[in-house]
Amino acid sequence: MRVIERCCRGKRADQSLNEDGLVLTDGFAAVVDGVTSKSVRRLWRPSGGVVAKNLLLEAIADLPADATMRQVQTMLDGRLRAQYAAIGDDAALFEREPWERLQANAVVYSAYRREAWLFGDCQIMVNGVATPTVKCVDVLFGELRSFAAQALALECGPSDGADYGGAVGTDHRAVGTGDDPARAMILPFLRLQSRFANRRGEYGYFVFDGFTDPTYPIRTVSVSPGDDVVLASDGYPLLRPTLAESERELDHLRRDDPRLIREYRTTKGFTPGQESFDDRTYLRFVV
Repeated sequence: MRVIERCCRGKRADQSLNEDGLVLTDGFAAVVDGVTSKSVRRLWRPSGGVVAKNLLLEAIADLPADATMRQVQTMLDGRLRAQYAAIGDDAALFEREPWERLQANAVVYSAYRREAWLFGDCQIMVNGVATPTVKCVDVLFGELRSFAAQALALECGPSDGADYGGAVGTDHRAVGTGDDPARAMILPFLRLQSRFANRRGEYGYFVFDGFTDPTYPIRTVSVSPGDDVVLASDGYPLLRPTLAESERELDHLRRDDPRLIREYRTTKGFTPGQESFDDRTYLRFVV
């Protein structure tokens, strides 16, 4: 692998809170995205996403170069499961309350097998062609948050500029600095979503959480010598073949749809004072 460009930036000024990460070894290249916590008990410090991300990066660094996809799944998921016992809490808690689990997504490229494995909603682009990874529940809750935001804007009335994402929506002060009442309204549904983790069916999805299904269908992308490969987290919602192009798309969203409720509807928007709505990671290399 010959690395062309790489970037890993947390959305907050304190980069120790970055829930994204990347790792390069002789055998693997990977991007890991710790899931934003919906915890009630707040068991993990500094956050569940940071803890999960760090554990998976360490696990990937220890992988044997010839590991199969299922071996990688087992080893990474096992690293999270072991952490539950390590904190000394009731192990059954994480079965009863799945929103308290450590959760992370990853895309892992194996140099030995010349294929990439999409464990969840991290992204891959090969020679300019991206593989779709948006979950059904992401679309559902993006629409729900957009609905809630636009309804709140109607309640506020047009006179105070609270369009909440249209032409005047760049004035974040309409709902309070850093505040997102529409996300707060859908948070119970975001917690409920975790009931579908690693289940099949319309709302099911894969996520590393210590409880993955060892037979869950994992998308595999074959890669050939000379291919231009991009691995990224979903902090780049409009992924492009270069980092500069992907950053420009992010700038476009920040300028034209800062609450992310119109052009690109998602479960959270840009927060004033932060350059992105999410942590973001981009790794481009030639095989």
